[in-house]
Amino acid sequence: MTVRETMKTNLVVVRADTPLVEAAELLIEHRITGLPVVDVDHRLVGVITEMDLIRMVGEPHRNWTTVGELMTPNPVTLDAGDPLHEAFDCLMTHSFRRVLVVENGKLVGLVSRTDLLPEILEQLKHPR
Repeated sequence: MTVRETMKTNLVVVRADTPLVEAAELLIEHRITGLPVVDVDHRLVGVITEMDLIRMVGEPHRNWTTVGELMTPNPVTLDAGDPLHEAFDCLMTHSFRRVLVVENGKLVGLVSRTDLLPEILEQLKHPR
């Protein structure tokens, strides 16, 4: 099984020049914890999460206004063709909630911890 077979492809994304207010509204509206940040060619340039926004509140002396000022640039990614075990390894190693998936440098999907639960259930039912 590959990452492509498990990843979500209908993603909510923002650009680096997106106002932080809009990013926070999208997180709330879609009940998600992070947003991929892409450029005009849909190449992944970063990610902004609820933890980034929480960190912002903890540093009131900073005057952040756009996603690009607060995002984590160059996030860890997987390739869509990678074996699914790479997603497990990545999420365990980095304690991420999600890992972004790229193909030829462009964002194509996302795999979250929840997306891996069906594979875990299958392994519980049918140990290898």
